[in-house]
Amino acid sequence: MPRPKSSNPGTRRRILAAACNEFGAHGFAATTVDRIARRARVNKAMIYYHFPSKRALYACIIRDVFAPIAERLRAATAEDAPLDRKLARVIDTLVRSVDESTFFLPIFLREIADGAEHLGPDELALLASVFATVSGVVMEGAKQKVFQPVHPALAHFTIVAPLIMFRATAPVRARVKSVHQVDIPDADSDTLVRHLQMVAHRMLAPTDAEPLSEQRAERGQK
Repeated sequence: MPRPKSSNPGTRRRILAAACNEFGAHGFAATTVDRIARRARVNKAMIYYHFPSKRALYACIIRDVFAPIAERLRAATAEDAPLDRKLARVIDTLVRSVDESTFFLPIFLREIADGAEHLGPDELALLASVFATVSGVVMEGAKQKVFQPVHPALAHFTIVAPLIMFRATAPVRARVKSVHQVDIPDADSDTLVRHLQMVAHRMLAPTDAEPLSEQRAERGQK
């Protein structure tokens, strides 16, 4: 296929936007270069001018979508601050990063459904970076006895999963309201940030209280 001699700077952005929509709607396997070309209003040669393959195009999109979130989370922990404040900042950054990203949720959910089989080592490293940042604050807090010890992966998903599920189910909640008049209300970014910060605080707050079972056993001995 002949390669175009030149390309308008806006063409690459249009290709990426079209590809994001197609990959988000149909997943990697079901998305074809033909579909992307039609949506971007270019021919296939123009796509291959910018990207050597569909896989290369997808990798570029993953980096464009995930890298800014990973970078913002790292920046949120870079400044010296008490660990409880640092975790609150991480949660705020995570919520706002996801809410500001047009394509994060559909592509991320597709990859979860596919077992991340279309992510290469570099793309998986971005996901690992997000986990390392969130769980790193939690584990450091436990080490310094600012937080109580918890399973780092469970703590991570206790914070991240409600955000993903709540945002991803917005169309479902809207349909439930339309069909059954049951309102499952939405929440803006500020409300979601406060809620997840409260959940994290209650999960991680250190406690000196004895377990209830020990208290009962001690009362029974008196």
